[in-house]
Amino acid sequence: MKSVNAGTLTNSDWFVIPSPNANATMRLVCFPYAGGSAANYQSWVKRLPEFVELVIVQPPGRASRLLEPAISTMPEMMKALLTFERELTEKPYVLLGHSLGSRIAFQFAIEVIQRGGTPPLHFISSGSRAPHTPKLSERICDLPDDVFLEKIEAMNGTPVEVMQNKELMSLLLPMLKSDFTIADNYIAAKEALPCSITAFSGDSDTQVTKEQLISWSDLTTRDFNYAYFDGGHFFINSDYKNVTNLVSEILKKVHF
Repeated sequence: MKSVNAGTLTNSDWFVIPSPNANATMRLVCFPYAGGSAANYQSWVKRLPEFVELVIVQPPGRASRLLEPAISTMPEMMKALLTFERELTEKPYVLLGHSLGSRIAFQFAIEVIQRGGTPPLHFISSGSRAPHTPKLSERICDLPDDVFLEKIEAMNGTPVEVMQNKELMSLLLPMLKSDFTIADNYIAAKEALPCSITAFSGDSDTQVTKEQLISWSDLTTRDFNYAYFDGGHFFINSDYKNVTNLVSEILKKVHF
């Protein structure tokens, strides 16, 4: 791989870098799912190739940014993320997101390219419909708080002990509603990336149909592949060893 400058991206409010590596020749930039945080990916750092620096996006309203106002529109999210475009793209990079995170990552890639920036080497979608396809699941962002939280609990993506902690849930509720406001309202234009796409899904995920998964092929001018893992919508957590194994294979393949 070509020599790359050490780069200037560091741990900050917006990014968690579990193991900063100035000598890395590639970055994997990960975007959390709705209601998620950088913690969803931090354990990956020990399972990735040594030439990769893991960078995890940490939007406001969660974890270390719990008391900050959450973002509820895609344009506002892009405005904030594109502030860091140069730092994020100064080294060859791969984008990965799960569920809503995948669609945020896609919009980021599109807008970087529209601004004349460097496209990703590869794009990995996990647990997400293609962003130009309609949302088939129920719209929940406008529901009363108690009903909304019942829907969140039924998704099985939030630990039971967290759901049962009413004080904590009262703090998390604005972030959850903001995330799902983006998820319920954002539909992307059918624009293709100039890089290959790999789409992951859980073999028992009822939130993403095979048709929606394969529709990611509409959004690349290069190769498209997809893979199934054991589990439901949050297979990225339950089958993370197999997920990170395939992610590592992809990173090695595009590392040149």
